[in-house]
Amino acid sequence: MDIFLNIFFPFLLTGFIYISLKPLIMYLTKIKVMDMPKKRSNHLIPTPKGAGLIIIPTIIVSIVFFIYFDLINHEPWSIICLLTFILWVTCIFDDFYNLPSIPRLVIQGLCVFIAIKFLNDEISNLAQAIINVANFDINKELFNYFLKVLIFFYWLWLVNLFNFMDGMDGITGFQVCTFSMGIIVLSIFGSLPNENSYIGIILFSSFLGFLFWNKPPAKIFLGDSGSIPIGFLISSIIILSLVKQQNFIPTMILILFHFIDSTLTICLRALKNKNIFEAHSDHFYQKKIRSGSSHQKVLEKINIVNIALIVFSILYLYLGVLSLVFSILLVFKLLHWLNGKNEKYK
Repeated sequence: MDIFLNIFFPFLLTGFIYISLKPLIMYLTKIKVMDMPKKRSNHLIPTPKGAGLIIIPTIIVSIVFFIYFDLINHEPWSIICLLTFILWVTCIFDDFYNLPSIPRLVIQGLCVFIAIKFLNDEISNLAQAIINVANFDINKELFNYFLKVLIFFYWLWLVNLFNFMDGMDGITGFQVCTFSMGIIVLSIFGSLPNENSYIGIILFSSFLGFLFWNKPPAKIFLGDSGSIPIGFLISSIIILSLVKQQNFIPTMILILFHFIDSTLTICLRALKNKNIFEAHSDHFYQKKIRSGSSHQKVLEKINIVNIALIVFSILYLYLGVLSLVFSILLVFKLLHWLNGKNEKYK
């Protein structure tokens, strides 16, 4: 069974996604579920959107399959899968009918709120640990409530990162793959629970099949039905590492480029009195593409950094905060390049 789950199952998963997406591309094109080029778009031709229609349920079923064999814990992953399914259904309507942002945000908030309720004991333990380490003279119940509020907004922000950053061929697929490789390695090193290695295998295999169709030039986009649910799954892994006090920072390093690009972009838009809830093309990678760089060139640079972040994530186990500092500097170096004008890469 181990050979099947660790070797044959990933190949089957990749093959299934790869084969299934071809008829989906044809179907979405036929019924005109397309991402049409706009002024803020980074693509020039209408492209089908909605790869998440196949990828997300495949991932959910795969996780449930591993839960059945006791390789992934029933709690909290059963509820996480259920909430991911709810988000997936909601986002299908968004892909087809373009739902307003407020109802989408409300449903996302409810899913995060429910997930936090199921992690009440873990958050309480984290609150006590912080009080003990920092020697806070504060009411524990009050601090516990405050911590839940912080986690709620942090989790909601992480969920939306992958939607915000899903504006370039291959960027989300490669980010999911590098994140998955990172948690697999961290699990092998014993720094994350062993179940994360199986989750990593499922995510990596699924998105590897997607990348055959989404690498530049993309034949299909993930769509909200993919970006929001995958954002929830990955953010769940990160939040669990936080509340269970299991190497949160190395896990967070793995998505540091996504996190810093999105956070800085929103902050800069707020400082310029721009609507932060409005769709835009102000991300650093989008600016580089609009200034003349190809999707392929920008993606190569981002992938190099994301692979380096896997290394820094592992090195954090030995170098601590020094590795985090190097990771941040590396991301800002990339952002500096992305923000620069093109000359030789036109």
